[in-house]
Amino acid sequence: MQRKKRIQIIKTVSTIVFSIIVLLLLALGVKNSDFGNIKKYDNSGKSPRDMITKSISSSGMQVSITNDEIANLGDFIFNIAGDRKLIANISLKYKSNTKDNSWFGSKDDIKKEILKKSVILRDSTINTMLGNPIATANSEKMRKELSDTLNKNLSTGKVIEVYFNKFIIQ
Repeated sequence: MQRKKRIQIIKTVSTIVFSIIVLLLLALGVKNSDFGNIKKYDNSGKSPRDMITKSISSSGMQVSITNDEIANLGDFIFNIAGDRKLIANISLKYKSNTKDNSWFGSKDDIKKEILKKSVILRDSTINTMLGNPIATANSEKMRKELSDTLNKNLSTGKVIEVYFNKFIIQ
């Protein structure tokens, strides 16, 4: 009877010691891990939908202001001349209608307008390229037609020149 109690006590103690060792190893593993470097997805208060939208829009379709006179309209893929495709990155050189900062406007108004109307400018670019039978990146006539179309959508400034930064014709 006493032998059964001793065996039971030894089993209990060994189970407790084994559990303590496992817990200590687990604590040591967590302490040495990189869990502290994991970033939260929602630490800025954005919903998962906002984060997905941001990642999609930053994939080359986002209009950005490069400097005080250049804006990048992003990447485009056009079907041209039958089965051929034109893959291009298009930028534009713009000029503000305002000479300097005044009561009625500032030079930064054109930047704000370009960013605000980014979808409209991209759509106008696509429509101009698709509606043109000679849509090529090295055509002066094509760049002029693009700048005229884009200028119809701007009120605080105007497009001076259209640049095809990168283009591939397949």
